[in-house]
Amino acid sequence: MVSSQRMDDSSSPGQNGAPVTLFVDVDGGLCATPVYLGAVWPLLERVELVTPPPYPSYAWVNPAAVAALNKLIDEGLVQPVWCTTWDDAANFLIPAVGLHGGPWPVATVGTRQGDLIWQGIWIKTEAVNRYTKETRFVMVDDLLGEPEVRPWTAQRRSMDMAFGGEDTLLIGTRAERGLSVDDVGRIRLFAEIYARTNRGERK
Repeated sequence: MVSSQRMDDSSSPGQNGAPVTLFVDVDGGLCATPVYLGAVWPLLERVELVTPPPYPSYAWVNPAAVAALNKLIDEGLVQPVWCTTWDDAANFLIPAVGLHGGPWPVATVGTRQGDLIWQGIWIKTEAVNRYTKETRFVMVDDLLGEPEVRPWTAQRRSMDMAFGGEDTLLIGTRAERGLSVDDVGRIRLFAEIYARTNRGERK
């Protein structure tokens, strides 16, 4: 498990400006959902949880990705916000997985059916819209798919229609692997550009 001890860095690039909001999904986003437990991706680690029903009692995470994410949080580059069907229960993951900055705020989804689309609008698009009217943020979710893969998922189309543009980074994780170090690298690049060019400014 990654240590939850937070390290301060007074010279970090995010200290002089507001961090980028980072919306984080749990199942398939932060945490992997292996299809076959006998063939779990070797970079994953099983973590025992203390969660109430109906949430699972364990999770699969990539410790290296968690460590990389914690660096972003410690440097003030991102402000994580849960956007998951776990809602407030996602904060049970923070001490178990070793995440920093908890408890994280929650963009409430309000249902365990996170793939729901109604008239072209994804339920998590509504959750993000209720949480913020800003267009500059990052979202991590396995239902987003990748922009190079066509046709886009209905969920990516919904987010793109509501918030699309160069100010929004949508990262579609692979559900069987969850958040990867490469994914966090993309978040870092986006956040560092934001920190350099828009310190303290909101679009």
